[in-house]
Amino acid sequence: LVLGGGCALNSSCNGRLLSRTPFKALHVPSAPADDGTALGAAWLAWRLDHPDAALPEGPLSPYLGSAIDQDRLDRVIRHGGLTVSRHPDDLETVVAAELARGRIVAWMQGRAEFGPRALGNRSILADPRDPHMKRRLNAEVKFREAFRPFAPAILDEHGPAWFEDYQTAPYMERALRFRPEQRRQVPAVVHADGTGRVQSVRLDGNPRFHHLLTEFHRLTGVPVLLNTSLNRMGRPMAHSVEDALALFLTSGLDLLVIDDWLLRKSG
Repeated sequence: LVLGGGCALNSSCNGRLLSRTPFKALHVPSAPADDGTALGAAWLAWRLDHPDAALPEGPLSPYLGSAIDQDRLDRVIRHGGLTVSRHPDDLETVVAAELARGRIVAWMQGRAEFGPRALGNRSILADPRDPHMKRRLNAEVKFREAFRPFAPAILDEHGPAWFEDYQTAPYMERALRFRPEQRRQVPAVVHADGTGRVQSVRLDGNPRFHHLLTEFHRLTGVPVLLNTSLNRMGRPMAHSVEDALALFLTSGLDLLVIDDWLLRKSG
C-alpha cells in the first residue's frame, strides 16, 4: 500500500494500517503532501523523457534539500564567543558522550531533509532516558506547550525488541506501540498512549546518524535518541548555517554540530 496526500502524515493511522488490513507492506514518502507534488511532477517528467532508463533499486533519498555552504560555515567557525573543535575521526563518539551526559545537541549534516520531518540531518537530539528532557526541550529550546511530544529515532536492527509489531519507518511516518518493558527506559519519547512516532535509522540510509546512534547505544545500552526538528515553534527548519547559529545562540541548546565541527558557547 502506497499513501500520498496530506492525510498520509497521520502517523497514528499509518501505524495501525498493517495490523487492521490485509496489506503486508506500507510505503509513505518523506514528503507525501503538497510539497512532494513538485518532486513527483519532476520525477514523472524525467521518466517520460527517459522511458528506457533503469529504475532505481531503492526509494528516493529524503535528503534532497539545501547543502551546507562551506564559505558560510568558515565564517561561523570564526564567530566570536564560540569554542570550536573539529572531530573528523571521532565525531560520533564525542557527541554520543555529550548526549549521554544530558546535553541537547543541534545536529546539522549534509543536505537537508525534503519533507516535514527531521531525519537526522537538520535535527535537535537529546537523551530519551531523562524524564525531564521533554519539559526542558519544550521550555528552553522549542518554546512551545509542555505537553507536545517528541519522536524516537532507533537503530532499525533493534526495532523489534523495542516496539510491538515493529515496522521499519524510515521517514518518521508511523506511530508504533512501545513494548511495556521498554517504555520506562525512554520516558522522553513515549506518547501518552504508549506509542512513539518512529524513525528507523539504517546504515545505508544515513551512515553518520546510524554511527551516532550506535555509539550512544554502546555507552548507554539504549539504541534510541530523541529527535526533533532544528527549529523553534512557528519557525521553519534551519537550513543555512546562519539559521542554525541563530537558534543555537538564542535558545537552551548546549552544542551545535555542523559537519565535523563541534561548537560550544564560551563561558
